[in-house]
Amino acid sequence: MSNSASLPSSSSPPVIPMDQPQQLREFFKVCVKGDFSHCINLIDANPDILLSTNPCMNNCLHIAAMLGHHDFANGVWSSAPSRVPYLLNGTNADGETPLMAALMAPNLLMASAIITAASQYMQHDDLEEGRSLSHMLLKVNRRNENVLHHAMRNGFEDFALRLLEIEPRLSVQITNAYESPMYMATRRGYSNIVERLLQIPFSTDSGPLDQSALYAAGLSGNTGIVKQLLERRPQLAYQIDTDGNNPFERAILNNDLDMVKILLEFNDNFTYMTSAKYGTPPFILAAQKGYLSIAKEIMNTWPDSVYMTGLYGENALHHAIHNEKLDIIDYIARTPQLHRLINQADYKGELPLFLAARKCNPKILRSLLTHAEQDCTAVNFTGTNPVDEAHAQKDLWKTLKWNESFTLLSNVIPSTWKYETSENVKQTIKNQAIQEVKSLTTKYTQNTSLVAALLATITFAAAFTLPGGYSSDPANAGLPIFSRKVAFQVFLISDTIAMCSSLSVAFLCILATWEDLDFLLNYRKTTRVLMWCAYVATALAFGTGLFTVIAPNNLWLAILILVFCTILPLLSKIIGEWPLLILRYRLGGLFEKDFVPNI
Repeated sequence: MSNSASLPSSSSPPVIPMDQPQQLREFFKVCVKGDFSHCINLIDANPDILLSTNPCMNNCLHIAAMLGHHDFANGVWSSAPSRVPYLLNGTNADGETPLMAALMAPNLLMASAIITAASQYMQHDDLEEGRSLSHMLLKVNRRNENVLHHAMRNGFEDFALRLLEIEPRLSVQITNAYESPMYMATRRGYSNIVERLLQIPFSTDSGPLDQSALYAAGLSGNTGIVKQLLERRPQLAYQIDTDGNNPFERAILNNDLDMVKILLEFNDNFTYMTSAKYGTPPFILAAQKGYLSIAKEIMNTWPDSVYMTGLYGENALHHAIHNEKLDIIDYIARTPQLHRLINQADYKGELPLFLAARKCNPKILRSLLTHAEQDCTAVNFTGTNPVDEAHAQKDLWKTLKWNESFTLLSNVIPSTWKYETSENVKQTIKNQAIQEVKSLTTKYTQNTSLVAALLATITFAAAFTLPGGYSSDPANAGLPIFSRKVAFQVFLISDTIAMCSSLSVAFLCILATWEDLDFLLNYRKTTRVLMWCAYVATALAFGTGLFTVIAPNNLWLAILILVFCTILPLLSKIIGEWPLLILRYRLGGLFEKDFVPNI
């Protein structure tokens, strides 16, 4: 820190070197404590010490503003009024004035005191000396933020209005984040500040990504501000952002129905305006996102706008199917005015049904195929029909949804694929198995061998830890106590079957190292059957073992346990095959059982 011999012409004194005199160190220690009475002797000895700055270029008023020392600040400008303009105009290493420091603290009382002192000790317009009130207010920090930005950021709405009354030019500054004061005010919902900014003809209204204050007003959900902006600056309704969207399209993307309604009241021709970047009409944009309420609003405004197509002739139903928006698809299917979209082909001659066939979504296909106006005989410009498109989705052949989709399509649309597909699927899956046989078998073997070893361990231990234990009667020494009971005999048989089945699986897992294709393809089927037998037998052995022990004293509990253990394998099978059972139920007589082994 260093002392200034005379008042400098610059509003920002230089950085004080670290080899500062002792009195400067004492002065800044007193500033930090906020006790002005301890500074009087130092100031009397050297009045210019008030203009000194620390290594961060903070002067005494910066420190007072940051730490909220009101009495210290009052002492400064009452004892040295001639130095107040220099102190208030001084900027630290971040480009902040004491007023900015107070607003960032945030300390509204200190900020108000600084404005009052500045109005009293500084001329309003003395730019030549650089000490005016306007000059102080218009200063920006290294992020290009002025005091108006900081006032709004910290919620000081009334103080921001006071700043605008003193200096309207604060409304022009745009930060490094491309935020204008109007954008910031609308984003935070400060309607009074927005109203005042709109009264200033040169105030800026831009925001990040070329999004104006109107976009920010939509985000804040303040319909009053939106209407204010549309009334005073109607050109904002047509401003395009960096993504090529105008405010109406942005409102659709944000699913903001209130904003959509306000903009349509302002100009209902928005329903006909296509995206500047992608050429997408508004109704298609709503269909892509699945925003049903907005789609209905557009439909009710200008019904013919819903027939507009995209760059490749695709309509809203094409896009809804591509994005699998079932609400939009059902709305189009049940609205008579929109039935034209069902058989409207794109520039490749493809109806929406073609896209639905590629998606293999049974719900979408049912909605279209059951519609009375759906043309199921159409072909595209390459001569293929929807069944051909579904058949081409080879990656989905092993899925239930493809099975159901292909069955629905082939039942309505005549095609040779209906009779050839089963063999094609089998051959394709076999080819895939040949290519992936090692990786698939290794993964399957690891899981199967682990479960088989666990079951073998459990059942083996159960064979030598019999229910009820062994008899101690000399005539039957060493024999099981319940050996003559039927439940016990069932336990022994079930336990034996479970152990033998699981040991067989464990042995087959060792043979899985063979690379013979026929063996490996049969290996999974065999081990699956044996594991199922082991599972059923283990559950039954557990139930009969407990029944044997519990039944003599508590028959109903023993029966309950036995019934649950008996039906558990059946429940497991139903749960495991539930999707397949649902598919069989939905298709009814159309169910193709030949496809099931391929899934």
